[in-house]
Amino acid sequence: MCKLGDIIVIKEFKNEEGEIIPKHSFVIINDEPDHVEGFKYDFISNMLCSFHNENHKRKKLKFKENLPIKEEKISGSNINNREGYIKADQLYYFDKRKIEYKVIAHIDDELLDELVQLILKLKEENLLKTIYTNIN
Repeated sequence: MCKLGDIIVIKEFKNEEGEIIPKHSFVIINDEPDHVEGFKYDFISNMLCSFHNENHKRKKLKFKENLPIKEEKISGSNINNREGYIKADQLYYFDKRKIEYKVIAHIDDELLDELVQLILKLKEENLLKTIYTNIN
């Protein structure tokens, strides 16, 4: 069972184009099941990505949609001891019956609040992408 603020690894999922992507991490931002466009979903999450090097880090953090995440903001660690970022502008909807996942960690309340505030700001600016490919 996953809950708000959990970091999970999904064995495989569909990106926004419907292509199957192997093993990737996500942060749960809503854990209340509901329906959207007639499809059931169990949770909403944002993709968590790693920096490959310092140049990659600088490039990704130029975008206001990418929220940096540091190891000290994570507990219950099965994390790979690297800094990364959360793609706050991409809301992935998932149906648990259609994926395999494992909870590996949890972000602290301060980072979760920062993420939610960024999502709300991006929503006001019409910059959110909702990705339903894993529920239909």
